[in-house]
Amino acid sequence: MSSPFTFVSDFDGVWTNPKRELQAVHQTVQSNLRQMCGWSQPQLEEVYGYFREQVLQRPHQHGWRIDGSFSSFVDEDFFAVPTSIAQYIDDAPCKHSTELKSLILQEFETVLAFVDSCYFATCQDFRNEVEHDLTEGSARVLQWLLDNDVNVVFVTNAPTEKITTWFSHHGFGIDDGRSTLPGSSRLRVYGRAGKQHLGASGRSLDFGGRKVLCDRPQYRTVLEREAPDLVIGDVLSLDLSQPLAMRVDGNAAAPTAVGIMHLQHTPEWVLESIGPAPHEIDYLVPHVTSIPRVIERVRENLLIHG
Repeated sequence: MSSPFTFVSDFDGVWTNPKRELQAVHQTVQSNLRQMCGWSQPQLEEVYGYFREQVLQRPHQHGWRIDGSFSSFVDEDFFAVPTSIAQYIDDAPCKHSTELKSLILQEFETVLAFVDSCYFATCQDFRNEVEHDLTEGSARVLQWLLDNDVNVVFVTNAPTEKITTWFSHHGFGIDDGRSTLPGSSRLRVYGRAGKQHLGASGRSLDFGGRKVLCDRPQYRTVLEREAPDLVIGDVLSLDLSQPLAMRVDGNAAAPTAVGIMHLQHTPEWVLESIGPAPHEIDYLVPHVTSIPRVIERVRENLLIHG
């Protein structure tokens, strides 16, 4: 029997296809905007579509912007599209965005607070209405991991109960990561992990010509506690920049390997970041069902190189 292997994984985008949940967020944002402005549905959809086109045309200038810095970019982060549209409204570069911003600020402190309220309400409703939205094959993969001595640690910005509830439908029990010791059980989760929160250093790495901020203290604390062998995520900035920076720095808790999910929207600059260097991504993962093969490869490399 092989020795235990620690696998840190993001949740949404790795074990789920968040398309339905994201579409629900878009619908909530549009519905709330329409109530504020009184426009017809076709007019609101046309304006909203224009905003979306504008942010996607300049992905390096839009994304999850926190205190003036980008925690992730719109072209890599599926869930950052509504936030980026809110950023566009907040920047008010056109007549429609100026009008909507004025209306939003009559009811909310900031435009970001408005879109955050849309996220929170929609995602809560979605979890109440949907038993689970796991990708086909997820339960089979999780069972394989348990059968093959893999300690799985979900580290996600989603709430803990989303992961525990969705997997409970397949008979899996998942412990809270913060209240249990590493290795104490095979399935653990850190919800609301704060991967988006940036440190004061401004440390960055270059990925395919994109400058990505990689000082993420809350996430780093979890990684240093868990010392994973492998980290997989779907958003380079949020999920992989910090573990890669740890590897560049020679941090003893840095993962041996990192992998990125290859999704329909994965941008070219991310794909160009796959390579053998310490700051580069080791594995392109086409589907959750590919995870066992990646783990077997990493284990083989550990046996060869130590």
